[in-house]
Amino acid sequence: MSEPSSPALPADDEPRRSRSTAIGAAACVLLALPFLVLGPYLLDAKARVELRCEPGGPCTLTRAGWLTREEAGRFTLDEIQGVRVERTRSARRDSVPIYRPELETTQGRFPLFHQWATEEAEATGVEAQVKRYLASPREAPLELVHDDRRASLRVGGAFTAVGLLLLAFSGWLLVRTRAHRRAERLAQAA
Repeated sequence: MSEPSSPALPADDEPRRSRSTAIGAAACVLLALPFLVLGPYLLDAKARVELRCEPGGPCTLTRAGWLTREEAGRFTLDEIQGVRVERTRSARRDSVPIYRPELETTQGRFPLFHQWATEEAEATGVEAQVKRYLASPREAPLELVHDDRRASLRVGGAFTAVGLLLLAFSGWLLVRTRAHRRAERLAQAA
């Protein structure tokens, strides 16, 4: 037995291309939103750490991302208790030792690196610079900058780019929707 053929759809019930492209455009916008929210959030990871001390104080600790910066703390020389290198092991399978210098103050400890360093010399070099400044704070200013923003640029930039590409594709679909609507109106008028 053969299946009965479905009756032909009347002209008003035919699927419309304009409706399909409009739904596609809306779907692309909805898909782009999480990328456009997460992208800038990831780009703004405060991975650049700056410590600036004037001769005789005060010292300012600043953290910056690609989009904004914030002051993490301002310390007088009396509030700074010292600097030390924190040592631990990475959580990876290799379990290599990792290092991060921390400024010890009366307000707590403040890391001078956003990410842990695998080279001990890098962390101990920063520790030595801060100790030299604390030994004679009135002689010269101290300026330390450690920038770990490259990873956030790659990930946040990729998320933002995907979101923008989805928005561009959505715009193209909206242009196609208008063209389909015009064609449908001309077909109905004829």
